[in-house]
Amino acid sequence: MPASTPPPDAHGRVDTHLHLLPTLDDGPADWEGSLAMAEEAIADGTTHVVVTPHANYQFSFDPVHSAELCALLQEKLNSRLQILLGCELHLTYENVQAVLQEPATYALNGGRYVLVEFPEFFERRSLGSALEQMRERGLVPILAHPERNPVFQQHPEALDEYLRLGCLSQVTASSFRGRFGKRAQQFSQELLRGERIHLVASDGHSAEQRSPRLSPAAEFIAEQVDEELAGALCRENPWAIAHNHERLPYHPMPAEKKKSLFSRFVKA
Repeated sequence: MPASTPPPDAHGRVDTHLHLLPTLDDGPADWEGSLAMAEEAIADGTTHVVVTPHANYQFSFDPVHSAELCALLQEKLNSRLQILLGCELHLTYENVQAVLQEPATYALNGGRYVLVEFPEFFERRSLGSALEQMRERGLVPILAHPERNPVFQQHPEALDEYLRLGCLSQVTASSFRGRFGKRAQQFSQELLRGERIHLVASDGHSAEQRSPRLSPAAEFIAEQVDEELAGALCRENPWAIAHNHERLPYHPMPAEKKKSLFSRFVKA
């Protein structure tokens, strides 16, 4: 279970994955939508966010323009919500090379943690190699919403392989309540029971359809497990990640994969 050592700075929940900046991707189309999302997050008890514009085939990530929008949004909100910048990095060859060359440009708040999005279907070995390269570079990949990925749903052992490599697992808050279908809901709960989640984030896109609210997930986790774990996944761990802490307050690790009798015999 998580260590009961809250960070020294007083804060509420911390959201490390949401599409809050206007006009950049499939998040809000204008400032009105962006501010409505921000007000929704504030009302829900979130005090810090790392905004994560897409970096994929459809949307190019422009760190300079994104930083300018962050500053404008911060000015509009004053200190009611602290805005930090990251991105959601789709795992393509080009993006992997870019983050290896300029990690601070793509990492959350310029630190060591990189939010990565898997293709809907992927070859496990090749992407495992990409994640290994990131780890060798000193980066910590955060696997965005694995509960929604068909490959992980069918092969949860693949997720364990990446977690043993040193990656982290981030589940979408609304998955626990069925927002992305029954299978994603079931798998998110399996990951919770199996201690395969390091943080929860909203992946918010709008104030209405894809809300940035974290409290329903925190309440669900508290009901299913306890308040301490809810705090770790929605508050302490995201805070540590957003502020580039080397160690997380709560860091579960899958058990080492057991070798089959045949493989042990061949090795001998």
